[in-house]
Amino acid sequence: MVKKPINEIEIIREISTIIKDQNLSEIEIERDGVKIRVQNQSLQTNQVIQTIAPPSPNQVTAPQPTPAVSDDPVVPAPSKNESSKYVKSPMVGTCYLSPEPGSKPFIEIGKKINKGDPIIIIEAMKTFNTIPSTETGIIKNIFVTDGQPIEFGEDIIEIE
Repeated sequence: MVKKPINEIEIIREISTIIKDQNLSEIEIERDGVKIRVQNQSLQTNQVIQTIAPPSPNQVTAPQPTPAVSDDPVVPAPSKNESSKYVKSPMVGTCYLSPEPGSKPFIEIGKKINKGDPIIIIEAMKTFNTIPSTETGIIKNIFVTDGQPIEFGEDIIEIE
């Protein structure tokens, strides 16, 4: 039986996606003598450590850290207003602002929203979940963009 060569870069990318989507702190995988461990150090960067397993049990190889490169610019979080209310994400997934591509978004800054009105859709594991507002008021700020990954507890909108 012929073994398929391991493409470490593809595996690291897949593991990084799983860590981000599932909000894990680290994952470790070992296959065909290759051991890969990916740790989530913060929301902005992942640290990747790869160790090639030794050919004999008596030989030890030290891990060689390889930092992941991020092309995403760091955007400072907006300051929170004490008199405002915030609707937070109840789950992890991908955020969509409208019911279907090209249609009008559920929410707009300056519009009135009632408790229970749909504000976004979060896709998680190929399931689309409509997220309702937990507050009533005027939308002052929208913290998410269409197609962006969203974390549990992350602010979606600010309401006055």
